[in-house]
Amino acid sequence: MPVFVLTKLLNFYSYGCMVKKIILFLQIIFLLSGCSYSVYSNAYPHLKRIQLLAFDNRSSEFSLGDIVYNNLSALFREDGRLRLVTQQPDCQLEGSILSFSEKIYSYDAANNIQDYTIVISFSLVFTDLINNKVLYENKNLSVSEIYAVSDESTSRFKTKEEALDEICDKLFRTLMQETLESW
Repeated sequence: MPVFVLTKLLNFYSYGCMVKKIILFLQIIFLLSGCSYSVYSNAYPHLKRIQLLAFDNRSSEFSLGDIVYNNLSALFREDGRLRLVTQQPDCQLEGSILSFSEKIYSYDAANNIQDYTIVISFSLVFTDLINNKVLYENKNLSVSEIYAVSDESTSRFKTKEEALDEICDKLFRTLMQETLESW
């Protein structure tokens, strides 16, 4: 009789562990099935596809239009909220580079150039093609960044290319904040 009771208790205990395992397994499946939080918002959920037109470059920097276009294309792909398309877009981004300047920003103690600042002025129009409405327009948006030419510099960016990439990043963030993330 005591062996029978002991066996029943062990079976009951095993059954309880199995139920706990099943519940834990179901909780893990539920969490992994796509129930997640996103920090991105979209004020215009009908916008899924974007057409990014080549930037008109009115500056003296020959390849700047291509650099901005390629960086923005990569940032839209990385962000994932709007898919880049060439046909049947829901929205469109048109832009012009109005000016580019690269000036000395600072000198070191020996009067050698330490940092440069780059300022690019853009004209941008972001249009909702479904509702035929301009969501964002800025005829003179200036974005700037500093880069180092000296080892003693404390600038975050050590090359002109890194500074240009950061300018494109700032431009992209501004576009997203003023369009998709606006309430």
